[in-house]
Amino acid sequence: MRNMTYFSNKIKKYSFILGISFSFLYFIHSVDCQANGESRPTRLEKLQKRGYVRIGLSNEPPWTVIDADGQVGGAGPDLTHAVFQRMGVSELQGVLSTFGGLIPGLLAGRSDAISSGLFIQPGRCQAVAFSEPDLCDREAFLMKEDMPLALKTYHDLATNSSLHVGVPAGGTEEREALAAGVPASRLVPVPDGPSGMIMLLAGRIQVYSLPASSAQHLVDLWRGQNFSLVTVEDAPVMCAGTAFSPNAVDLRNAYDRVLAKLKADGTYDRILRAHGFDPSLARGHTREEFCRGKESL
Repeated sequence: MRNMTYFSNKIKKYSFILGISFSFLYFIHSVDCQANGESRPTRLEKLQKRGYVRIGLSNEPPWTVIDADGQVGGAGPDLTHAVFQRMGVSELQGVLSTFGGLIPGLLAGRSDAISSGLFIQPGRCQAVAFSEPDLCDREAFLMKEDMPLALKTYHDLATNSSLHVGVPAGGTEEREALAAGVPASRLVPVPDGPSGMIMLLAGRIQVYSLPASSAQHLVDLWRGQNFSLVTVEDAPVMCAGTAFSPNAVDLRNAYDRVLAKLKADGTYDRILRAHGFDPSLARGHTREEFCRGKESL
């Protein structure tokens, strides 16, 4: 028993010495790298070397548009592409996902950022690192023109038990409706815009709640089908931001610096207006206020 204890103590002693030795060698290597001007490349430098950035997207016109050939456009990708080009990353590659799968895909490393109209909310701020606001919008209701009720607020939806309300799956509209008292049993998740319009026509839902720019895009596409659009009166302005992994704050900060330059030189306004967005909305808001939960009517 004494011999076993003796050898056990020897092993611990040598393990401790080896641990110190390896730590010392790593320290010497790090100091030597720094002395020679070597350092680990930043995330931005890695993207610059790779030549492209992978952006998580869901097909949500006009925020994000993916055509039949797989070409990516829309306000979000066009703006994000312009920012990364200024950062020295020339190419943007879209990584298509459902809206609810965007954040899990980012955290799993399938994309480098998300640019798909992801609104900045306190809960999401705990999961991802948002840029400063880039695309802002108000909420809207889409209905058939023969809808007999005057619906202008989420409270109006809550007080009428006959209404079934379509909301984007995983979107802000569900939260707003629940907060106003609409029961979850009357909320119907909608996977995409065309599905929502078909559900309205078929009577599966009586109201489709979604961002105003998305609603206007659908009304334009379905011209002649007699849909009406109403801007929601009791919903705040909501702002989206480009989302990064929480361990990529350095990349997010670099993105913010370039985004500010685009807002200053007119590039930002030009891109947003081309897609029907109001560039003045984002200038009145910050990431901090949305992450705190402060919202503006």
